[in-house]
Amino acid sequence: MSIAYTPWPESFAKLYREKGYWTDRPLIDLIDNALQDNIAVICGERSLSYQELCYQSKLLAVYLQDLGLRTGDTALVQLPNIAEFYVVFFALIRLGVAPVNALFSHNRNELTAYAEQIAPKILIASNEHALFQDSTFFKALTMSANALQHVLLVGQSEWAESLDAILHSSASRVLTPSPSAADEVAFFQLSGGSTGTPKLIPRTHNDYFFSVRRSAEICHLTADTKYLCALPCAHNFPMRLSRCVWRFSCGWLRGYVAKS
Repeated sequence: MSIAYTPWPESFAKLYREKGYWTDRPLIDLIDNALQDNIAVICGERSLSYQELCYQSKLLAVYLQDLGLRTGDTALVQLPNIAEFYVVFFALIRLGVAPVNALFSHNRNELTAYAEQIAPKILIASNEHALFQDSTFFKALTMSANALQHVLLVGQSEWAESLDAILHSSASRVLTPSPSAADEVAFFQLSGGSTGTPKLIPRTHNDYFFSVRRSAEICHLTADTKYLCALPCAHNFPMRLSRCVWRFSCGWLRGYVAKS
């Protein structure tokens, strides 16, 4: 199953492939093809190598697959600038589940609007947000988004499964990878929202992979670049630049997360 969206005209798609803009690679290649011993993310006192980032994303993907999530499903994610943001993103991409990454400043109206638009099967959030101190908002959200069945929270809570516990468990089986096709929707990005609730923009693996590569060229990134993610991780600029950092992982790159 794939997510419906308006594709590029076939003549454009053909031209983009001929020129090498589209390479038909899934975004998960950004970390799977990196040198696994190198540091990928530094978050406060913690750091994750590419091997650890890949392992934790696979661990979470196995858990999500056991919940019944499949290629073509969607997820509503709202996390601050922490390493788990990237673990969650790549776990979903690995499984072919398309997330929308809400900003941590977004509240009831925005999250409800996103849920109504994409009908997510899972919510992944943080108990640091006021909406998730208890289950009240989640229960209300399931009323407007009938497909929403599961919730994972960073941090301990009495009403939701702990993402931390999952990432520190052991995989019971090997994941069967199933990312969506490169010309299908990988995730949803937010518009500026200056005239109301932000609209959702479907991004394919092909078009975003090109955006990452081109951003690396424009910003003159090298294998010595280190990127401090001070803006919200879900903004388009940090999303591209963080992945540019990973693309140059052959040498010394590290992605730094500045917690918001």
